[in-house]
Amino acid sequence: MAASLPFATRAAAQETTELPPIVVEGATLAAPPAQPKKKTAGSTAEEQSQAESSPNVGQGESQTSGSTEGVPADDVGSAVSVVTGAQLKAQQIRHAADALRSLPGVEVSQQGTPNNLTVVRIRGAESNHTLVLIDGVEVNSTANDGFFDFSSLDAEEIKQIEVLRGPQSGLYGTGAIGGVINIITNEGKGPLTIRARGEAGAFNTRDGALQLSGGDDRLHGSIMIQGNQTDGFNISPIGNEDDGGKLSTFAFRGGVALLDNLKVDGTLRMSDNRADRDGFNGVLNGLAVASDEASYFDNRLWVGNLQATLDTFDGHWSHTIRVNWAETNNFDFDAGTLAQTRNISDDLKYGYLTTYRLEDPALPNMRHYFTGLIERTNEEFEMPSDPTAPDRSRNRTSFVGEVRGEYFNALSLSGTVRRDDNDIIEDFTTWQTAGSLKLPGTPFRLHSSAGTGVKYASLSEQFGTFASFVPNPNLKPETAFGWDGGLETTLLPGRATLDVTYFNSTLTDEIDFRTLPGFFFQPFNRDGESTRRGIEVGGRYLVFKDLTLGASYTYLDAKDDTGQREIRRPPHAGRLDASYTFGGGRGNFNVAAIYNGVMPDNAFDAATFDPVHVDLASYWLVNLAASYEVSPGVVAYGRVQNALDEHYQEVFGYETAGLAAYAGLRFTSEMLASAAKPTGK
Repeated sequence: MAASLPFATRAAAQETTELPPIVVEGATLAAPPAQPKKKTAGSTAEEQSQAESSPNVGQGESQTSGSTEGVPADDVGSAVSVVTGAQLKAQQIRHAADALRSLPGVEVSQQGTPNNLTVVRIRGAESNHTLVLIDGVEVNSTANDGFFDFSSLDAEEIKQIEVLRGPQSGLYGTGAIGGVINIITNEGKGPLTIRARGEAGAFNTRDGALQLSGGDDRLHGSIMIQGNQTDGFNISPIGNEDDGGKLSTFAFRGGVALLDNLKVDGTLRMSDNRADRDGFNGVLNGLAVASDEASYFDNRLWVGNLQATLDTFDGHWSHTIRVNWAETNNFDFDAGTLAQTRNISDDLKYGYLTTYRLEDPALPNMRHYFTGLIERTNEEFEMPSDPTAPDRSRNRTSFVGEVRGEYFNALSLSGTVRRDDNDIIEDFTTWQTAGSLKLPGTPFRLHSSAGTGVKYASLSEQFGTFASFVPNPNLKPETAFGWDGGLETTLLPGRATLDVTYFNSTLTDEIDFRTLPGFFFQPFNRDGESTRRGIEVGGRYLVFKDLTLGASYTYLDAKDDTGQREIRRPPHAGRLDASYTFGGGRGNFNVAAIYNGVMPDNAFDAATFDPVHVDLASYWLVNLAASYEVSPGVVAYGRVQNALDEHYQEVFGYETAGLAAYAGLRFTSEMLASAAKPTGK
C-alpha cells in the first residue's frame, strides 16, 4: 500500500505513530461513556483530518483528541468534521468561525471585521439552517430569522468543534436543516492550573485571557475571562473611517459527583460584543455599498446549563434531568436616523433523557442503545425599544426516540424519530437514519445517512415590528429532505486517510423576503423547491511523527426554486494545511491556505434599489502561525493573517482585512496535581 503513494518515505514507513482516534459527542441523542477505539478502517477522512498531531507537546497543552463521552468517529454514519482545542491553539484561532473556513461543506460569510455579523452555512443551506450548540445549549436567536452570529464566539476555552453535515432535525429539532455545529468547552479536569495569555498586533489590537481550571471525576471546574479590543479598519470600500470593536467573554463549566452514580454538571457563559458598523448609503460604480457612519451595536449572549445524571443497573441505564437557557440581547444605534432599537429573545428548555444500554455477555461484539427524550421548550421575544409591540412567546413539547446498534466492531446503525407538538404553529415529525460499515479484510469504510429537517419561522419573522418590516404570522415551516453516502479508505496503515462523500438535499417552503409598496419588506414562503448537491473530499497524511498534512475540497451546486445559484455559496472551495512540531516538541509551525471560488451575490442599484447580480472574486487566504516554549510554561507565539494581502469581499459592499501580524506570550503554571487521573487525559 505504501509503495502506491509517491510521498511515502522510508522514514514514514518505519514510524509506528498513527493519526489519533476521534470521539464525537453530538452525533447521537445521548453520548455514552466511551474511549476512542484504535483505528482500523478508520473514521472519515475529514474527522481524522482535523485530529491534532501533538502540536503543543511541552507547551502545557492537553494532548487528548476528544472526550470520553461520545461515539468513536468510525462508528458514525453521518458526515462529520472535528476541530480540536489543540489545533485551535496551534493555529492561534481567536474567533471560532475562522476554524470552520473551507471545512468540507462549510462556508463562512463575514460582513466586515470579525466583530461584525458572521454566519456559517452548511451544504448550501441558509445561515439560519445551521443549528449551533454550546455545551448542549442551542444558541440560535429568535430575535432575527433564527441564525447564530459567530462574531460573539471566541475560541479561547473551546475543547472541540464538531460539524455534523446534513439534516439533523430528528436529533435536534428546528433549524438543523443544513447541519449542526456542536461546540464543547473545557470541563476543567486535570491538575489545578492557571493559564494567562496576552497579545497585540495589527489595527491596534489587544487581546488577553486568564483561566483557572482543575479537578478530577469527583469535582472539577474551569473559569475563564477573555477580552479583545481593536481599532479595526474601514469596512466600507469608500471613505476612511475605521470600524473598531470589543469582545468580552466570561465562561464557567464544572461538575461534582454527589455519589458514585450521581453527578451534577453546569455551565454559564456570557459574551458582550460591541462594535462599530457602517450604513449602506454609499455609491460605487452605481451600486449601493457600505458607507462611513457612526452607527454601532451592542450584542450580549447568555448561555446556561444545569443537569443531573443518575446511572443505575451498573451503568446500563442512565437518567438525565436538564435545564438549558439562552438569551440574546441586541441593541443598535443608527446614526443616520438617530434611532435606537433593542430586542431580546429567550429560549428555555427543560427535559428528561434516558438511555438503556443492552449488552449480552454471550454476544460481546453486539451492543444496543435505546434512548428517549421528553423536552419542553419556551421561546420568548420582546422589543423594549417599541412600547407598542407586545411580548410574544410560543411553546413546544418534543418526544424523541433513538435506537443504535453496534455489531462485531464493523457495523453501526442508528435511527431517530422526533415529534414536535407546537401551540401556535403546526406540529411536525422528523427522522434520521445513519450507518457505518467497515468492509472486512479491506482498508475501506462505507458511511451513509438520510433524514428530514424543519425550520420554524422565528418569532421576529412572525411578529417583529422593525423599521420598514412587515411581519407575517402565517408563515409555514421550511422543510427539507437530504441524504449522503461516502467511501473512506485508510492507508499506510493508519497514517493516511481519504474520504469522498456525495450529498443531495431539497428544500421546500423556503422563507424569503419580498418588497412591498413604500419600500417595505415582508417574509413569505416560496412556492418551488430549492436543491443542493455536491461532493466533499477530505484527507490527512501523517508524514512522520512531527509533520501532518491535510487537504479538503467541496464542489457545491446550490440553486433556488427558479434555477438560479444561491448567493454567497462558492461552487468550489478548498483548504490545504500543514502542522510541524520541532525542537523536541517545544516549537510548532502551522500554515493554512484557504481557497474560496467565485460566488454570486446580490447588489442593489443605488438609484432604484433594484437587485443586481454580481460575482464576488475568488481568493486565497494564507495564514501562518508559529510558537516556541522559551522556558517551562512560557510560550512565545506569533501569526500572520492574509499573508498574500488579498483584497476580497465575502459580502458585497463590505471590505475585509488585509495583511495583519500579531505576537504574544502564553503562560501556564500547574499549581496542584489532581487527586485522581482525570477522564480523557
